[in-house]
Amino acid sequence: MDAPILHSVEHDGFDRDQFSRLLESEPALKRVAEKARRLLPHPEPLLMDLFCALYKLNVILRRPTEVAGSVQINRRLVAAVVDSDYLAALRARTQLDVAAIREALPPLADRIIRALRKGDRVVASELIQASEAAQDEQALTDRIAELENLENLPEGTFEPSDGGDLKASLKREIRNLRKKTADAAESQARIASDLPLDLDNEIEGQVRALPEQLEALDEQAKNLGLNVPNAGRVGADQRLALGEKLLASRKLQLLAKLTGAFREVAFESRRRRVQRAPQALHAVQTGQDLARLLPSELLGIRKNPRGRHLEWLRRYAESALLQYDLRAPASRGPMVVCVDGSGSMQGSKELWAKAVSLTLMEIARRERRRCLGLIFSAGHQLFEVELLGAAKQGGRPVVSTDEVLKFAEHFPGGGTSFEEPLRRAVDAVTEGRYRRGDVVFVTDGEARVSPEFIETLAPLRKRHRFKIRGILVDAGHHSAETLAQFCDDVRTVSDLTTDGLTDLFAAV
Repeated sequence: MDAPILHSVEHDGFDRDQFSRLLESEPALKRVAEKARRLLPHPEPLLMDLFCALYKLNVILRRPTEVAGSVQINRRLVAAVVDSDYLAALRARTQLDVAAIREALPPLADRIIRALRKGDRVVASELIQASEAAQDEQALTDRIAELENLENLPEGTFEPSDGGDLKASLKREIRNLRKKTADAAESQARIASDLPLDLDNEIEGQVRALPEQLEALDEQAKNLGLNVPNAGRVGADQRLALGEKLLASRKLQLLAKLTGAFREVAFESRRRRVQRAPQALHAVQTGQDLARLLPSELLGIRKNPRGRHLEWLRRYAESALLQYDLRAPASRGPMVVCVDGSGSMQGSKELWAKAVSLTLMEIARRERRRCLGLIFSAGHQLFEVELLGAAKQGGRPVVSTDEVLKFAEHFPGGGTSFEEPLRRAVDAVTEGRYRRGDVVFVTDGEARVSPEFIETLAPLRKRHRFKIRGILVDAGHHSAETLAQFCDDVRTVSDLTTDGLTDLFAAV
């Protein structure tokens, strides 16, 4: 005797295992399940059906008569997704890729639940009926299990008459429950089919929009330096929070677009500059770099004997060959980026300044250099963040997502004062973790810097060999007079259309 079927999409044990792991590891998915539980009696089966719709090569949707009454609304929601003309575009991103589903499933499920709750699409009495149907289905499952256990007991456990009476009683109860759940299934199927058509239209719209939104978020996060390959895959919980920030902030969207343009200029300029730094043996590691293979591994390249060559090819495909880990010390020191946060920088000037700063941060990350961000404004405490976290196992530093977002969003909007941030930047590059670094000073304006302070910079520059590079945001009112007093060279952001900013990115 079969128990009621709670899943609308056919699946196997492997699918169940993949979904269970995902549900266990993703707080965002758990939150969606809790939200769905307030409406529907079986939220996990709904989420698994959606998982299968995104994951499986061949999605087979069960007929309404095949599934339990308590999940008829679930099936209607899943059918709206499966029948969508735009599902193929989403599945191109998620099919057989649990990591991609980790990003797509929580927002999709959350939007479907919100669509169901909107207006009077489903009323309380209908949800109560679904809950009661779920209780009857669970009772039916329990009685079926009890009858099977009773029939498997050894002979002589009960008196024949007692055992027969108990079996007969269970069979009657099962028949009654089957009829009751069948009636409930028909009733719930009618309720599900009577849900308004605009529910399907809204779900289809969400399915259509989600791939483009995920791609846009990918691009914006990448432009802001928040989605770098070696930083590890961001969990869905963090990704959703980041996505909500990006979607809600026009400022961050514009900054991401502008930073992306700067990054193209920066990377092209640095590709043209050939670096040849001496490398030292650090360790032995596994990989497939032919130029760094150990001599013993080179023997496998020969086709004789054939067995050794085939084994070598296998290990090459799996990046499991022994090779030297050669590393060169960073050719340049850390960066300290000072950004003017005064009122005159509000608007496009702030975006230009921070786009340059985040581009410099990405250059520092790729070259395994530290990067400190400062935002200054008279009348406000100096804002300071470490934009890059510690590197792991000799790799590139990890982007500090929270710190980068704080840096991007912080804008004090006070007066202009140069000496305080300059003193802090000089202290940073002459001692501590940012020692032997350079300073980049980004501003649009002019502020008084005392002659005494200018005089103190010369011996410090000579002793610690650092440079101060000025970037003038030359939009609207601006002045480079004060910058010229303490900077080794001054560039303007309008030089993005010339070779000036390219030279800056190549030089830092």
